[in-house]
Amino acid sequence: MAAAKRLVINSQADFPPPLAGEGQGGGDISVVAMPVADTCKEVADGLVIRTVPRDSLVIAVGPWSFSREALARALATVAGRESQVDSLVALCEISGVRVRVIRRP
Repeated sequence: MAAAKRLVINSQADFPPPLAGEGQGGGDISVVAMPVADTCKEVADGLVIRTVPRDSLVIAVGPWSFSREALARALATVAGRESQVDSLVALCEISGVRVRVIRRP
């Protein structure tokens, strides 16, 4: 029996998730993201320093997709540092895995 090409974990997805490697910017892991709509402020010592431009900000909402090989490499890279990994985003950042973003309107 052939391995599944797609696995939907979020049953509320309103469109098929991308295959690993689909998206923008290169990478073995993909995530669907929406543009940030709210105003974002940088704050220091309780005071607003500046308004952060939103044009490059997104909210990763999922679903995520990745190849088995990409996930195995990422997990092997963080071996011994698992306590630093509290999300799939953290796993990718710590292991240096590039994540493709599929923008959802």
